[in-house]
Amino acid sequence: MAYLNLNPTLKNTRSNAILTAIGASATVNFYSGAIPSDPSVAPAGVLLATLAASATFGTVTGSVLTANAITAGTGTAGAGAGTAATFARIATSGGTGIVDLDVTATGGGGSVQVNTTTISTGVSVSVTSLTITEA
Repeated sequence: MAYLNLNPTLKNTRSNAILTAIGASATVNFYSGAIPSDPSVAPAGVLLATLAASATFGTVTGSVLTANAITAGTGTAGAGAGTAATFARIATSGGTGIVDLDVTATGGGGSVQVNTTTISTGVSVSVTSLTITEA
């Protein structure tokens, strides 16, 4: 098994670099399907919901990036009667993918926690927690 243990200062620097790359007025997009190899690759799955992040995406403390409030949204037409969200992509206001994250229901321990991972057309989707922790 590979092992990587970074100096805390480097972890904090990397977390701040992610925050800078996200920029102002980002979106959090939920998709079905397999997570692409990296965020520059277009997702093959269906876009299930797009939620607006705060103008200032979040803060970094102790190498943990924690998102500020994310506005609740509703499932897209593509979500249909209920489709499982398998990952979330944080994108810049211009749509450039910055980071892909796992998604769980609230309390499930995922990087992005939502009120439900089964997203349906027109039904509310809300982020209850979004954190990126540097290993």
